[in-house]
Amino acid sequence: MKDSIVFKFPLNRTHCGVPLANGNMGALVWGGGSRLCITVNRGDLWDHRNGECVMQGQTYRELVALYDPYDVAPVQDRFVRNEIQEFRHQMWAKYHTGWSSTRLPVGRFELELKPGYELAKAELQYKSGRLDILTKNGGILRIIHSLSGNQLLIEDVDRIVAGVKSRPAWEWVGHLMQMAGFAPPQMLDDGWFQACPEDPGVTALCRSTDYGLAVSLELGYAPVLNKTPDDFQVTLKDCANWWKNYWENAPEVKIPDEFLNRFYKFAMYKFACATHPAGIACSLQGPWLEEYQSAQWSCDYHFNVNIQQIYTLAFATGRFEHLLPLFDMLESESFQQVMRGNARNLFGIDDGLLMTHAVDDRGYQCGGIHTGSVLDFACGGWTAQLYWLYYKYTLDKEFLKKRAYPFIYGVMRVFEETLEEYDGRLSIPLSISAEYGCIFPVKKDGRMVNQNTGRDPSNQLACIHMLADILLEASEIVGIAPRPVWREIKQRVPEYTLTGDAGSEHIAIWEGQDLDVCHRHHSHLACIYPFDTLKSISPEQQHIIDNSIDHWIVRGMGQWSEWCYPWAAIIQARLGFKEAPALLLKIWKEIFVNEGMATVYLPKFRGLTAHRRNDMLKPKETSEIMQLDGTMAGATAILEMLVHEKQGVVHVFPAVPDEWLDISFKNIRLPGAFLISAERKNGKLISLSIKSLKGGTLKLKTSANALVVKLPFSPGEEYLINDTIAKSDIDRLKVICQNSG
Repeated sequence: MKDSIVFKFPLNRTHCGVPLANGNMGALVWGGGSRLCITVNRGDLWDHRNGECVMQGQTYRELVALYDPYDVAPVQDRFVRNEIQEFRHQMWAKYHTGWSSTRLPVGRFELELKPGYELAKAELQYKSGRLDILTKNGGILRIIHSLSGNQLLIEDVDRIVAGVKSRPAWEWVGHLMQMAGFAPPQMLDDGWFQACPEDPGVTALCRSTDYGLAVSLELGYAPVLNKTPDDFQVTLKDCANWWKNYWENAPEVKIPDEFLNRFYKFAMYKFACATHPAGIACSLQGPWLEEYQSAQWSCDYHFNVNIQQIYTLAFATGRFEHLLPLFDMLESESFQQVMRGNARNLFGIDDGLLMTHAVDDRGYQCGGIHTGSVLDFACGGWTAQLYWLYYKYTLDKEFLKKRAYPFIYGVMRVFEETLEEYDGRLSIPLSISAEYGCIFPVKKDGRMVNQNTGRDPSNQLACIHMLADILLEASEIVGIAPRPVWREIKQRVPEYTLTGDAGSEHIAIWEGQDLDVCHRHHSHLACIYPFDTLKSISPEQQHIIDNSIDHWIVRGMGQWSEWCYPWAAIIQARLGFKEAPALLLKIWKEIFVNEGMATVYLPKFRGLTAHRRNDMLKPKETSEIMQLDGTMAGATAILEMLVHEKQGVVHVFPAVPDEWLDISFKNIRLPGAFLISAERKNGKLISLSIKSLKGGTLKLKTSANALVVKLPFSPGEEYLINDTIAKSDIDRLKVICQNSG
């Protein structure tokens, strides 16, 4: 069926379920036989107890002085706060758990169909947001998620639902919740209320209506909601109008790979559900959280790669309003207080913003303060890049001046305070490369000690260069004098740290630390992507990059998780690799994309990866973990293979396999507020369209051997080329472009 994605029942697990959501409440629809399950959750349902921040009592310079490359303990111990430890001891003594600030599972409703009705397939009408559940004998349920209220509406014209069973998450995780101080849920006629020790709790209801059923989630105790269930037809029309507008100018992609075409559409749909502008900021699993286990990683906001991967999809697709809930959260009073307090306590400054790596919706660290959470300054830097890209893609100067510039400035102030004179350069004496831990032999007794910090991590160096580039450009745009240190950073901070013998030099993790093991974070290659800081690559630098990529490849993929493959595919696309990115995505699909097209953290089978082997072998019905970063990064990787801008130049079809002879895309957004469309047939570029929304100059490269062409635009001007463009025709292309409009 046109504009639909079909899933065949049975869908036997929660995260195989078809997703519906409004940016806050989410539902996963799954099941088999005569049982249809609807797992529900809310993105703002938190138990906020035991969230942490950087406390007074240690300073960055003290940590630098304590650093020992053979012993992590002196630095790590400085982050242990007695008052937090005491709280945890009390929690453990009373509840036998070290429970931290976390999102909470809710539960599910099970719809039992009348005898004779058996589930056949689910048709997701992704362009209108409607889900049709079809039975084998012709019965149908139509499901729509309200975008204005936290309700899921189910139209049951033929009344094929015989009954509804309410199953709170307590059935599966009650023993953990009880140890953490929760009381059992209060069962109601149409659902339940789950109280929280200090937060509002949640009421889940599934009520009968004149059209069928309405599922509602409300914070607090609300057994009888003042608001009646939304009218199905009105909600259906409102949703259809919103989704029509969402898809109207969304990029279209046609490639000779059935799965990637289908997955791209599904990812775009899921992105809209998870990041709806009227919702809240999207965390690791967005509004969808399983009922059968506690929230993995607290279902928090991981800012060392995961949240950035989710939201980067907004740029090439032009869905900029979907970023605003994230920015609103980051600029909230609580978030700002925590980040400013972190910077004040660690560096003694009042104008800095220090973000720890895994936080709740108020900015507090989930799961403990430690070197990995505090000393990864690129968490704030990569987030600051999202602000800058919002400006670069929209050219909204008001946003740049009032929202982006202050945030980027505050993040850079933290980086500035880390710098010290060292060996004739400016250096970051102590930081991490995201989640990298390595083994150093201790000289005295041969002990092996885990170490996770060092001098000048390459990802931190790339990040500070990116921030300096941004602030120097942004200062000129907003009319603010740049700080002199930003230019000094560009001159005196190295672009990366090197390791290796002469002739085989390559990018290191940090000073003295090579990429010694397979590692899921490709952070040491951040100068290539996401930060794109190598503006003019010399032959010597190209040699270093080639060595670095070869060394990275040699270390292998055996410890990568679901979000690592798309990230790697993007890095390879940025390097102009034509065959490898598509192959990586094929392997990724087989290992990390389940029957419901959800990207799952644990591999589906052994043989190609050893990532978390013990968990991989557990029954997927009780251990499957979905994350949105892999989904959105997968879609971003597809777009990056088709077109991207690097070092200020737009590259068309830079990373598509030679076997993809017929391929096209429409309306992909570029920095500078440009829209680009292109088509290739029989391996030849036959049409190219570039439209400028606000005027400016675009630098274009159509093939590896082509010259870079500068194309000037007036606002609203469009260049159309409808002829075969051979590699030797670049000069003719330039003439055509200059005389078109």
